[in-house]
Amino acid sequence: MQKQSFIISLGLTVVTSLTSLVVSLSPSFSQSNAATSQPDKVTFFCQPMFDAASGERIPATVAWIPERKGHVRFIGWKSEYFNKSGWTPEKRCQEVTKKFQEFYAQGRLNYLSYGKRNGNPVICAFANQGETCNEINQLFTVKSGSDPREVIQRIMDIAEGKSAEPIFQNSGDQLYISVKEIFNNSPLLKN
Repeated sequence: MQKQSFIISLGLTVVTSLTSLVVSLSPSFSQSNAATSQPDKVTFFCQPMFDAASGERIPATVAWIPERKGHVRFIGWKSEYFNKSGWTPEKRCQEVTKKFQEFYAQGRLNYLSYGKRNGNPVICAFANQGETCNEINQLFTVKSGSDPREVIQRIMDIAEGKSAEPIFQNSGDQLYISVKEIFNNSPLLKN
């Protein structure tokens, strides 16, 4: 009876340990799987990153770049400004990352720029320079009172690892950032 009880106890311990391991690996496995399920296509997904300023892990929009066989980070979602309206950093990461993927698949993610919608500063995706922000190409809203040009600069700082000058292209007074240049020049994330 003791031997049978020991075997059952050992079996439960093994099952519990394996379940804990699977649960702890599931988020990173599904994110890695998202990036490798289409190794020949640019794939956007959310992935946790370490934020040195806060000492915490925050969600980040990351892209798999098949030509470089690596990942680049676009945006770290840290601001809790939109929490009061139900937009946690995690939810913003998921929703905006989904838009990045949709716009890319539709050929509408060649440039990033900024504008205003409903009186709020926004960041938008464009197929061509000269376009303006609207409800169809808006990626996300920026905190009220923020300068969207600074947000574009911070996106470039993140994408460039804060080590290189941003790649700006202007059309009149409007600033456009080439997404292809971000793909080609941003530092690859280390595993």
